[in-house]
This record gives sequence, C-alpha cells and structure tokens, in this order.
Amino acid sequence: MNTLHLLFNAVTVIFIAATMFAAGLGTTLPDLRAVLTNGLLLALVLLVNLVALPLLGWGVAALFGLPAPAFVALLLIASSPGGPFGAKLGMVQHGDVAAGAAMQVLLAAIGSITFSPTANVLLSAANVGGGVSLDVATLMLTVAVLQLVPFAVGLIVRHHAPPTARAWHPVAATVSNVTFLAVLAGMLVGNWRDVVALIASLSLLAGFLFATAAFVLGTVLATGP
Repeated sequence: MNTLHLLFNAVTVIFIAATMFAAGLGTTLPDLRAVLTNGLLLALVLLVNLVALPLLGWGVAALFGLPAPAFVALLLIASSPGGPFGAKLGMVQHGDVAAGAAMQVLLAAIGSITFSPTANVLLSAANVGGGVSLDVATLMLTVAVLQLVPFAVGLIVRHHAPPTARAWHPVAATVSNVTFLAVLAGMLVGNWRDVVALIASLSLLAGFLFATAAFVLGTVLATGP
C-alpha cells in the first residue's frame, strides 16, 4: 500500500510539473503581461476564490445540515484556492491557458497563506471545529517547485527558442494528459469504498451543488476569451 501511495504521489508531481511546463511552452511574455496587468480579472479572481467560495461552502454545508466530518471537509475545500487542475482544465476546454496557469500559481501562493485563517474563521463561526494550521514555508516551496518553476522554464524556452518550444509542447502535453488520467484513476481506485459510501448521500449532493455553483460563478464573472 505504501508503494502504491508513493507511486501515486510521484505521478501527481509529474502531472503538475508537466502541465505547468506545457502551459509555459504555450505562453508568450505579452500574453502573461496582459493577464497580470488586467486589474479587473485579478480583482474578480481574488474576490471569488478568497471570499465568495468559502462563504458558498459554508452556506451549502449549513443548507444540507451536513454531519461534522462532511461539514469540515467542505469548508476546507472551499477555503483552499489554487488547485493544480486549473491550467489543465484551461487546456482541455481550449480556453486562455496563460490566464489559467498564471491564476493557478497566484492563487496557490496566496492560498498557502490565507487557507489556515480562512478555514479557522469559518469553522469557528459554524461551531464545528478549528485549530487548522499549515507549514506556510513548505507550502510556498511546493508551489514554487511544482508550479512556478516549470511554468517559468517553459516560458523562457518559448521566449528564447520558439521552435524548440513548439517541438517540446506536444510531448509535454502528452505527458500531462497521460498522468492526468492516471491521477484521476488513482483517486478513484484508492478511494472507491469512500466513493461508494457517499452515493445517494447528502454529502455527495452538497459537494456537487458546491462545485456546480462555483463553476457557474466563475463562468459569469470570467473576463477575456
């Protein structure tokens, strides 16, 4: 079991790094500059992810009257921005990959600082727990190594050697796709008992409603292509 766990972690690391490297290879400096100087986009992204989604998670959990473990889990998810799937979903949907990758790195970096206080405030307000703490330095290092560095390396290659970037991009994208499927399969296989136990439960329904509402909120407030 430990071997499988280590293998899953290794594949996850490769997936995140390959995805961010591919995103960098497909991004130009003007593209990135346009994203990071878009004040409205930055404001909306931060408002939605750091304020609206945590409150939405609290509201959904309270609406369904979830038991304490599920209540806490949903609040922790809602308080944690910057998941490593942002850039990948941008690629899958043929969207603005530069914006997706930049926002993913930005939110992951900010989220490593805001997660604990946000989660603790919500858990205390909901009276279901508290005392969440994280090693911020380790989280920031993880964000830098797995997300920022691969993206920056890809961006540099694209800027200084466009033909090389175009040649490497399909390979990096293929690695990202294969490991993405492996990560999803590993999550399901490794937790299938928990998944089965959640079928027809309020926890699963609450999670689905939260995800749907978050998607709709992001779609309505999104700017750009």
